[in-house]
Amino acid sequence: MKKLILPLGLIFAATSIAWLILGSTIFARTYSFQSELKPKVASSWGVAQQQFPPTASYAQESPAWVNQSAEKPASTKQITVSQAVSLPLQSSRVDVTLDLEHRQKGLLWYSTYVVVFDGNYKFTNDTRQERLVTFRLPFPAEQAIYDDAVLLVDNQPLSWRNEGNSASASASVPSGKTVMVHAAYRSQGLDSWHYNFGGNVAQVRDFKLHIKTNFKDIDFPDNTLSPTSKFENGRGWELNWSYKNLVSGYQIGLSMPEKLQPGPIAGQISYFAPVSLFFFFFLMFIIT
Repeated sequence: MKKLILPLGLIFAATSIAWLILGSTIFARTYSFQSELKPKVASSWGVAQQQFPPTASYAQESPAWVNQSAEKPASTKQITVSQAVSLPLQSSRVDVTLDLEHRQKGLLWYSTYVVVFDGNYKFTNDTRQERLVTFRLPFPAEQAIYDDAVLLVDNQPLSWRNEGNSASASASVPSGKTVMVHAAYRSQGLDSWHYNFGGNVAQVRDFKLHIKTNFKDIDFPDNTLSPTSKFENGRGWELNWSYKNLVSGYQIGLSMPEKLQPGPIAGQISYFAPVSLFFFFFLMFIIT
């Protein structure tokens, strides 16, 4: 009996050590390099995106007095100060398509997606005179690419320019006129997509957002608004948010579903394998 136990014990010890080394290696490759792999995925594909609505503003000049000297009595000089005045956003009609396509880096899968954005917004010149209005569309992420980018005012293409992380264009708007701003692009992102109304607590009038997905495992992050209606479309979901006059500090957001990770599962199996071997040899010992 002792001659049988000794070889079995040696086999058990060697096998356990081998499985533990394998499990440690898998976990090291999976998690130790995760902080390095994810930025590489983001640099080649894109980061999480958060879209803001466009803005419309005009420059209003007003007089101001400034001190020219620190001596007393101080002399003053009148100057003209230009201040940006925002036009109200009357309505929003937004259509978004999210196509999820997981990509693998190392041993992990990442939730990458393609987003097609199409928005129509109405602004009204509520002043008594014609204004040169600057329309600005914030891009949802700095680290991203934008294809087929369009910025139109009343279906007229404008010569727009890049200003930081936004595109802007100017057009004359008569007094009392309502214009339609059309913004569209195709881009890529990672993990989540959000629509922010434009502030911590914002008022939204006549708002409708429609999101179409090619995945069914939808998840809404914390502090986001649930859709007012939804239905399945076969491959995924049709999600709708509709508000007449909303005042809220929340935003709209979707988290992309994660794919089953093979690396951590293999590591867990490798850790449980020695336990299984122990019970196997223990049963053999009892039987013999």
